[in-house]
Amino acid sequence: MQHHEYTALLEQRVPEFTFTDNNNVVISRLGLSITLFFKRGYTVEKRERILACFSRFREEFGTHLRFHAHSFKGMKKYSPENITKVEDSIRNKGIYDYGGWTISDAKNMFEAPNCLMRYLDTREAGGDNQNSYLSLVLPWFYLKETQGMARFNDWLTFLCEQLEPDSGDCGYCLILPRDYHDYFSVEYELAKRYPPMQVNSAVHTASMQYTNSIRGANWITVLNNCYIKRLGGEDWVRQVLSRDPEIGIEHYPGGLLIRAGQYPDLTPLTAGLSPQYLAVNQLIRPIRVKHQEGHSLHFYGVNHFDELSTQAWYARYDLGPLSLSPLESGTPALVSGNWTTPSFPHTMRIIKQGEMAPAGKAGEIIWWDLASEAEDDGNVQAPRA
Repeated sequence: MQHHEYTALLEQRVPEFTFTDNNNVVISRLGLSITLFFKRGYTVEKRERILACFSRFREEFGTHLRFHAHSFKGMKKYSPENITKVEDSIRNKGIYDYGGWTISDAKNMFEAPNCLMRYLDTREAGGDNQNSYLSLVLPWFYLKETQGMARFNDWLTFLCEQLEPDSGDCGYCLILPRDYHDYFSVEYELAKRYPPMQVNSAVHTASMQYTNSIRGANWITVLNNCYIKRLGGEDWVRQVLSRDPEIGIEHYPGGLLIRAGQYPDLTPLTAGLSPQYLAVNQLIRPIRVKHQEGHSLHFYGVNHFDELSTQAWYARYDLGPLSLSPLESGTPALVSGNWTTPSFPHTMRIIKQGEMAPAGKAGEIIWWDLASEAEDDGNVQAPRA
């Protein structure tokens, strides 16, 4: 698809994401997001890197920015003096204290901005396994500009270098006001209509679910090497995704960026699902977030995401159950477990998630997971003990 064709199609869909309240204040807009989940956000080093991200954001959008919210007392006005004070507060906060900051071009907390940056870190008390996150949301027309894609890629490269993420994703999202709770129903309805749209409004409450897993495929899926290993290694990932020439793979410090197409998809469900998103989803399903009781993308209001619809949203690109076995030698196990093979009836072998199944002396053999019949519910992601 040519650039002008893509932008023309995008412009036709933008009005569906733009809503105003009774006072003609815009309460939702289409945005383009980069959301990264990373560890050790409480450390002094990582705090400085987070502040470097905010500094770059202010450099690009500084003349438009006018609102912020944060985790510290006072300093409500967005001003150079208070920016410096918030930065000092983030640097000097205790390692057992949370830190968070949101900056945008909104007039106030009741208006949806065009661009924003927000983060929330973790406390040392939570251990090094808990996720911090940072999200940059750019205007929907960012890629429309001549240098838009290059600028976007520069942003993604910079953020990955600074934060060294475990996982993350890039794609379109709905931008809501800071006072977002009353507008979950808008996000819910649009997310059902547009599968590629990332549900980002309450990511700060969901990030804890992605400690040992990822939230799913998007236009760009960010995967640390620890996840790539659980998928079978870089060579296997490249081999599987090479079947679709529209999918690109590139390195970032510590992992891979998987790009499902030249541009982010925003196709309504009625027009079908992106083949590239489907392919990436099929690959990453073994490491996708595993269902936990009570987990919801929203807060259980009317027409909000609830537990069941949240599960369905994570699985929106699934094409049937995930088959764990049989497993051919030379292919990676989707889960860790005890495996046996008819070639050696009295042999049981532990094969870890991502480990290649071994061959026999006579060549390729088939392995069976002893627990697959009990546990294959179509959404098995985390390695078993």
